[in-house]
Amino acid sequence: MKTLIAAAVLTLMSLHPGQSKATTECELLTRIMNSLGSKMSINRYIISSKSDSEAANDASKELTEQNKSYRKAKAQYKKANCKSVWDK
Repeated sequence: MKTLIAAAVLTLMSLHPGQSKATTECELLTRIMNSLGSKMSINRYIISSKSDSEAANDASKELTEQNKSYRKAKAQYKKANCKSVWDK
């Protein structure tokens, strides 16, 4: 009897994995975009405030890659139909 109940519970849980998976994907993408945004902000500060041209060049290269990664994450966020309080 316990085996039958466990099988029924597992079957019911497997019928609705979409919402749970989507929420997890959206949360992950949000974290990635937040992390990239923070790093991008730091690099913008380095570029604007450093008189050291080598550090500014390095920060500029990193910022370029971070911008590309952010755009990809944002596109995936939209593709996954994620919603947040900031979305219109």
